[in-house]
Amino acid sequence: MPQTQPLIFRKGLDMKEAVAGELAAAYHSALVEQIRASDFRYEQGRLVVHLAREFGFCYGVDRAVDYAYQARARFPGRNVFLTGEIIHNPHVNDRLRAAGIRFLSDDTERGYRPGAEDVVILPAFGVTVEEMLQLSQQGCTLVDTTCGSVLNVWKNVIRFAQDGFTSVIHGKVKHEETRATASQALKVRGGRYLIVLDRNEAAIVCEYIGSGGDPEAFLARFAGAVSPGFNPEADLKRIGCANQTTMLMSESLEIGEMFRTAIAARYGEAALAGHFRAFDTICSATQERQDAVEALLSSEPLDLMIVVGGYNSSNTCNLARICAERVRTYHIADPGCLVSPERIRHRAIGAPSTTMSPEIETANWLPREGQLRVGLTAGASTPNNIVGEVIEVLGRVAEGSGLKA
Repeated sequence: MPQTQPLIFRKGLDMKEAVAGELAAAYHSALVEQIRASDFRYEQGRLVVHLAREFGFCYGVDRAVDYAYQARARFPGRNVFLTGEIIHNPHVNDRLRAAGIRFLSDDTERGYRPGAEDVVILPAFGVTVEEMLQLSQQGCTLVDTTCGSVLNVWKNVIRFAQDGFTSVIHGKVKHEETRATASQALKVRGGRYLIVLDRNEAAIVCEYIGSGGDPEAFLARFAGAVSPGFNPEADLKRIGCANQTTMLMSESLEIGEMFRTAIAARYGEAALAGHFRAFDTICSATQERQDAVEALLSSEPLDLMIVVGGYNSSNTCNLARICAERVRTYHIADPGCLVSPERIRHRAIGAPSTTMSPEIETANWLPREGQLRVGLTAGASTPNNIVGEVIEVLGRVAEGSGLKA
């Protein structure tokens, strides 16, 4: 018998109104809406908070969370799974667990093989081609929340492969989105990819393009970051640049220009079109949040900056990097990090963006006297209720009381 095609929901599950109240109760903040209406400025005693004009949940994240709640409501008598974290925010993922959505990636779920009676939600990052094929073959009902910006990158990577170009992806090798994007290159026969983390790794590749080198040493340096059978001698002659959508925009653009320069030097400007392609695949929401924080830093004299979001959130970590170049910055996960005027728990700027990224503690972080001017932004996976709670706790801490006042 021919295998039945799995049921895939990509445009909602007709339950939006049914879950709207639950979503508002879980993630809305009246204080945040008040601050928006007050020109993104909040004052309480000596504290003045300047909120970036673009922050928090983006459209793609909002849609993914909405679809997850719709799936739970649409299939009340069935197992509903997520392949892993729907977004990189522990509070959102914990709420989904509390709503009865199970995580295939949890230790307790390892070894479970979902079947035809199960519903599986694909996260905003997307899943690899192999994962999609496996779930389809198992007959699961699928709820695909893959972000449109990610799908746009996939289209470019597939086009590169079809035209014989190697996809050079600026991203993090272990990030779900980058793994999914890399797998798209392999959908095309002969497709190839190389993942570079930063300018330093890009410089190594550019040097190889220009001067050659030891292929074995190159492959050892980029182990796990290249497609199977990658041959740097042949596979770096024609490259197309893409990126994980949440990377630092300025760095992605700089890396693209590095490769353009290296290819032009190797093959000449006249032959550039036949050897190099690049598309700006930074997500618009990521760019808007980075632009907004740059504008805030340029327009307001700040004593410090607070960036709120998961420690494994790439876009949040990059917001913190931008801020740290201009003003003292603390990347915190939630309001519980604001322990007291003497103590703050936070992620070290520049530390690896993983769930296990070590949290550090800084003493005497808050000026005790005079007006306190704080800039605040949040990553695209941080809900408004967390932002509002951070501001409320910050107000208490600024007045000298602790977290539990």
